[in-house]
Amino acid sequence: MKRKTVRTCYSAAVIIFSILFSLSVSFAAEDYELYIARGIDKLNQGNYSEALDLLKKALALAPEDREAVYYTAVAYSRLGRYGRAEDLFLKILKKGGTDASVYLELGRLYTARGECRESQKYLSRFISLSDDDALKKYAGDLLEKCGRSAGEEKAYNLALTAGGQYDDNVIVESENPVVAADRKSDGRFVTYLTADAVLLETGAIGLKAGYNFYQSLHRYLSGFNVQYHKIMPSVDITLSDAFSVSAGYTLEYTLLGEEEYSRFHTYYGKITFKETGKLSTEIIYEYKDQKYWDTDTFKANSIRTGYRNTGGLKQNFYLTNLWGNIHFFTDIDRVQEKYWDFNGYRSGAELTYRIASPLHINISGEYTERRYRDYYPVYQQKRTDRMQQYTARLTYFFSDAVSVSVTDIYSSNNSNLELYDYTRNIAGIFLTADLL
Repeated sequence: MKRKTVRTCYSAAVIIFSILFSLSVSFAAEDYELYIARGIDKLNQGNYSEALDLLKKALALAPEDREAVYYTAVAYSRLGRYGRAEDLFLKILKKGGTDASVYLELGRLYTARGECRESQKYLSRFISLSDDDALKKYAGDLLEKCGRSAGEEKAYNLALTAGGQYDDNVIVESENPVVAADRKSDGRFVTYLTADAVLLETGAIGLKAGYNFYQSLHRYLSGFNVQYHKIMPSVDITLSDAFSVSAGYTLEYTLLGEEEYSRFHTYYGKITFKETGKLSTEIIYEYKDQKYWDTDTFKANSIRTGYRNTGGLKQNFYLTNLWGNIHFFTDIDRVQEKYWDFNGYRSGAELTYRIASPLHINISGEYTERRYRDYYPVYQQKRTDRMQQYTARLTYFFSDAVSVSVTDIYSSNNSNLELYDYTRNIAGIFLTADLL
């Protein structure tokens, strides 16, 4: 009898629980429908803050529902909260399939943030998928707007920078200085020309080329005038929204005074993973063939001829007004004279903050340690260098094409060999103009 009573009570409890559960699910579904409908209505009215409050409640009840995710992302985007909107839009795409409306919204978002390469990618996909002529025209207008406002996204770009610097310790190579007697301070005039072009862009493949030219003219130390050329062809292959690979070559050629100083051939490869809209990781490897010539100032310069292997990681992040990276690289140098061979590593970070629309500040810092493999002549010690370098740059944009920058670069090398122990500070002011 007792067993029958227990079974009866158990059955009744199960029935009551099922009824209550069904009612709670029903009420939750009704709440969801109410929140999503009222949220969309507020969006259409332009009341984005109220819309977001309602849509967030709908999203909490159905976090995987496409409609809730999409409209909540739209509300975030209309309020200028692009990072959160981006995460939600990309969440929809990661579930697979094609979604023209999401492509349009992402294109709009990236245009607002000035990330024109990303904007072009998503807006082009929207245009290819959509049958709505009005929205396709709107997407085309966004593409045109982004092209006008970001010179680096054009098929070609040419910029000239000119200005002056004061260097309190004139050295040709901060990262690995060659010893010269009687180091002195001096002022110099500097011009720097950068050119970039997209030679071919078809489907997932982009072929690019770049050229840099640098010329310094010292006030007194004309023997330290530097002329530098750099040629940079490369190919980028986008395999998916989250994965791309790049390969390239650079030729660097430097004159010191009027004499040949160095020539580098560098071959590199890079793999980029985009974890979210805010984070990406680069895996980088490069091989550098280094040729140095003897000069009147550095008579034994050629003994540093050899090669360098470099490998490392760079973690990039992107927020609305703040972006930058942290990085770590290892360097292995092998040259003609073994006491110039070293194993080393570099670690550092770079940040750029948009203080206001026309004013940006950029700061960076890097620590480098190098352990040389053989005894240095005279000293009969193995050299160890620990270098620090800090850079600060404040830039004001008068327009999209013209800006002025104030810069300061501080370097310090702490070496166990007194000959290579030094500090250096370079202050400068520059005007940059986009010519094309």
